[in-house]
Amino acid sequence: MSERILNIENLKVSFDTYAGEVEAVRGVSFHVNKGETLAIVGESGCGKSITVQSIMKLVPMPPGRLKEGTIEYLSTDITAYSDKKMQHLRGKEMSMIFQDPMTSLNPTMRIGQQILEGVKKHTGLKKKEAEEQIIRLLTDVGIPNPDKNMLRYPHMFSGGMRQRVMIAIALACNPKILFADEPTTALDVTTQAQILELMNALKEKFGTSIVLITHDLGIVARMADRVAVMYAGKIVETGSAHDIFYTPKHPYTFGLLKSLPSMDLSKETKLEIIPGTPASLINPPKGCSFADRCKYAMNVCNRLEPPENEISQGHAGSCWLLDERAPKVDLIKGEIL
Repeated sequence: MSERILNIENLKVSFDTYAGEVEAVRGVSFHVNKGETLAIVGESGCGKSITVQSIMKLVPMPPGRLKEGTIEYLSTDITAYSDKKMQHLRGKEMSMIFQDPMTSLNPTMRIGQQILEGVKKHTGLKKKEAEEQIIRLLTDVGIPNPDKNMLRYPHMFSGGMRQRVMIAIALACNPKILFADEPTTALDVTTQAQILELMNALKEKFGTSIVLITHDLGIVARMADRVAVMYAGKIVETGSAHDIFYTPKHPYTFGLLKSLPSMDLSKETKLEIIPGTPASLINPPKGCSFADRCKYAMNVCNRLEPPENEISQGHAGSCWLLDERAPKVDLIKGEIL
């Protein structure tokens, strides 16, 4: 059995706004095993980034508010950790690659200095040793001439190179878990492939667990061992990458897969869309949040929240169609059997 490095139970995070309480994360539970890649996927605004930022205590409170739930890292409950305590974990034990490297890097500091901050804080290395460590890191992430490039500023690099610098900063202290928040969003396809290959290589080299946040299922297919599908602040289906891609059981998961372009599609074939818009998180529906957009919705879907049903070992979903009393549905054909 794999060692569980991170365990999240019933995490609930809200934001207090002038319009009311926004329930951004509504009872999320998942775990991450040592050395694996877990992908959290879903539409923009479903709560993916807030979930991982809450784990690292990066959500400003107020207006954010951790209402409920537990966060366990290596069997230690860190839910109530203060910012001072979290500073000992951030960088050393867990790190994050943010979505936009241009806004995440300090434009007034050389990149070597920015990497040096974390190295000095958590390792206690002397300046010369720390600089040697920075050169090794920049070499690992594919930055050429690291001894010269460490003296350059962020604006002097391309988008792909800046993202490599962000990865170097995140891996500077060899963290056990790495959160990657849309790490390839602003990059061209060729650079995306290079960054993904780099992350996989570094994962193999250092044994780091990765939590990958994305809405790109192509990246998920390439990177993930397990997948958690998130919708309206909740996880609606979890399973291995094989389970999610080949035997999806939640209509939302299937809708995401059907909206992907494929080489098999003819020129006349139109991509399917998920009709409607995501549910409001200011006043979330009482029942299933996806009911208004689901063509298989039943009366119970609008009244009661679906429980999590085990489909197979490691594969579970929250949908009333998985109840033994529900009609059988063929998602591929779009028919009720």
